[in-house]
Parts: sequence; structure tokens; C-alpha cells
Amino acid sequence: MRLGVTILQGPRATVTAVTPDAVQLADGRDVPGDVTIWTVGFRAAGLAARSGLTTDDAGRLRTDETLTSLDDERIVAAGDAAAPSDLPFRMSCQAAGQLGGGAGDTLLARLAGREPAPVTVGFVGQCLSLGRGAGLFQFSRRDDVPVRVFLGGRLGARAGAWLKELVCVSTVKGLTWEARRPGIMRYPSFVGDPHRRESVAARAAATGRPAEVPVA
Repeated sequence: MRLGVTILQGPRATVTAVTPDAVQLADGRDVPGDVTIWTVGFRAAGLAARSGLTTDDAGRLRTDETLTSLDDERIVAAGDAAAPSDLPFRMSCQAAGQLGGGAGDTLLARLAGREPAPVTVGFVGQCLSLGRGAGLFQFSRRDDVPVRVFLGGRLGARAGAWLKELVCVSTVKGLTWEARRPGIMRYPSFVGDPHRRESVAARAAATGRPAEVPVA
């Protein structure tokens, strides 16, 4: 409120239409504005669902912990298209890069006749940039739970923006490095969520589905 921000919430505050100069709500109100910033969540591309494979509510392919489809062990999901053990990771470049590498490791293991290892994913935080000169970085535990450490304020805003820019650049460069030297971007197991195995086991017990084993 001190910054002049008004939050509209409730079932009647649902947006029904966006016009060039206003946002229309379900209760008939028009909220005028010179600029409308429309933010939405992520969904996976519809390929898996159209193929008749089992997906979650966001369209991600349901897999075991090796990113192998629960419907067919010849199908492996990569990046944000995967929902391992019905406990998908937050859709982000942090998770997608690690899951993409994990999918590659699974494919190589199967081609070599070896049993693939469970995927390893760890987080360091979440960043938001406001143009090139300001930003915010919220640090987190490896399991993506925020901690009480962040870069903000006048000085932190510039540091947050620099860190966000570093993330964008390193994400693209990481793809280049991996293409030139496969395996260089491999993440060691200790970077992953230390509690995920327990979460997977609890989920499997609750649903009656074996953990980390694809259903043929």
C-alpha cells in the first residue's frame, strides 16, 4: 500500500478480458491502465499428451526418477517436460539444464546396457531482473526452499541484476560447452535435494506405485 499497489483478489476479481487500455474483471469492473503486464504459469508442450502418454496437470510426462516414462522405458523426458515421481521440479533454467543432462545420462546408460541412475537436481535460488540495471536474487536451499538471505535494496538491486545477467549468459554458454565436450556440465550427486529420496518413497507408499521403477 505504501508503494501505491492495490491487490484485487477473490473469485469476482478473475480477469475475463484484456483490452488496449483496461483489464476487465468477472464482476464487470474495468481496471484502466496505460500498460498491462500479463504473467502466467508454465505448461509443457502438448506432444506427450497427444501421443497418449501419461502426463500431469501441466502436460509434463510422468516418469520415474531416471526420467524414464512410466508407460514405455524407451521414452525419456528432458528438462521441464518431465514430472519424475509426480514430484516435478519448479520449471526454470536451473532445473531444465540439470534434467536435460540427466535425460542424456539415462539414454547413454540404456544404450550401454546399464541401469540408469536417478536424476540429481539442486537449486541455489531464484532471480528476477527489472531491466538491465536492477534486480532481486532470493537464495534458497538445495530443495528450492527460500532462506532468509537475498540481494535487494539499492545496492543489492544492482548486484541482483548482475547476477541475473550472469545466469542468462552462463545458461547459454553451458549449452555450448556441453555440446563441445559432452559430460562437462554433469552435476555431482551431493548438489541434489537431500530429502528427495524420502519424499519419493513416501509418495510411492501413498499411491502404491513402486519408486523409481517404470511401468512397462
